[in-house]
Parts: sequence; C-alpha cells; structure tokens
Amino acid sequence: MKKVHKSSKVPQKLHKFLKAYPRETWEHFRRRTRRGYKEVKAQIYSDQRGLCAYCEIAIKMAEREEDVDDFRVEHFHPKGETEAGGKNWHLCWENMLGVCHGGSQKDVPDSDWRFSSGKNDRSCDVPKGGRDISRIILNPLKIPFRTRLFRYAEHNGKMFVDERTCPQKLQRKAVSTINELNLNARRLRRMRMAVINVLEDEIGIRLSGGFELEECLDQLAEELLSPDEKGVFKSFFTVIRWYLGPAAERYLARSGYKL
Repeated sequence: MKKVHKSSKVPQKLHKFLKAYPRETWEHFRRRTRRGYKEVKAQIYSDQRGLCAYCEIAIKMAEREEDVDDFRVEHFHPKGETEAGGKNWHLCWENMLGVCHGGSQKDVPDSDWRFSSGKNDRSCDVPKGGRDISRIILNPLKIPFRTRLFRYAEHNGKMFVDERTCPQKLQRKAVSTINELNLNARRLRRMRMAVINVLEDEIGIRLSGGFELEECLDQLAEELLSPDEKGVFKSFFTVIRWYLGPAAERYLARSGYKL
C-alpha cells in the first residue's frame, strides 16, 4: 500500500449529481449517470497512477467484450454507515478508492494470473465486505509517503510492517491492514515474487555489464519508480521501493515525494 495523492477537485458530473440529489445512493448515481461513473473511474485511475489502492496490482481495463475491468470503486467507509442527516458516504469523493477485484472475478483480463478459486486467496475489499473497519486499517489517502511502512520477505513475497521505518503510532493499524485485507494471500505473494525475481535478474545483468551495484540501484530506482508516458506506475510500487532500498529513497526525495 502506498499513499494515494487524490485530486481535490470532485469530478464534474459527480459534483452536479451530489448537489441535485445530496441523499442519493452510489447505485443510483451509477445507473442514472453512466458518463459520470466513467468520469469518476477515470479520475481515480489517474490519481492512483493505475494501481489498486490496497494491494498495488495494476488496474486492468478490459479490451475484449467478454471481459470485465479488474477495477471497481471501493468506499473506504462503508456506504451502509450513512445515517439520516449525517455524511453521505455513498457520494463522498474523498471516500472513493479504486481497487482490483481481489482475485474474485474470473472474467477479468489475464484471469489465469489474477483470478483464484480459493476463497482464502481473496484480498483487498473482498474480505472487508460491508464491515466498517475504517478505524482499524490504514486509509491510503492519509498515510505518509516520505517513509516506507512495509517490508517483504525476499524468498516468498510475504508482506510485513517494517518496524524500523513505519511510525510507531501507525504500526498496529498497519498490521491490521495486512490481516483484514488479506494482503498476504498466496496469489499476491506469487505476484510479488515475480517482481522480486525480475529485479534480481536485472541487477545481475547490469553488474555483468560492468556497472557498480550502487549505480545499478540508482538507475533502476529512476526507471521503475517513475510513471510511464501515460502516468502509470509499475505494479507493486512499494515492493520495488523496498527492494531498491536507499537508492529508492534518494530518488523519491529528489522527486519531492509527489509521485
């Protein structure tokens, strides 16, 4: 999980709908304003640089008619927690995140890689369901970016709270985030290992080409932690950041931590 730098400007059609129907539901917005729904998804995708807000897998848009996007709008505070006269979590822009289907949808693109038939292999908002766990997990909009919160096991891709770098006041929530969102699902660990293996191979190639280790790491930090020409990040940004260590932190500091 990395910090999401969310646009403060509410998408235009959502803003108009909320102004006209302040107590309406998200479902009605989706049905009545299909272009508005697409606008919301597009802005979320841009804000999150193409990554799931929870696990950091690349959000995948469907290209074939028979497929569905591996992307849906998640409400951090459950919509059902809206009370009469209280904040309408259904239509609150700051409450909306973009997430993958957590391995639960077999009709997404690359389903052989993304889908899992095992219920204990589901992640992100799937195990969350409609429960209000907002007080015990981290909100990607509110976590720091200047310091890395998580580390990973190099041999199996397992995710842990990094007690050396994660602020102590956030450590309990960070542990709960991993557990509640099942961010150590076998499917996600497999995907992280693929990223780690590529990094290992790339460093080996550059070392054999005569580069010094620090030079290799600096090059990879700039190449892999920068958005592409469409503004999209590589999958598992935080895994790459952890693996490249001080080189990643130097690059992020030069960027002003605004990535």
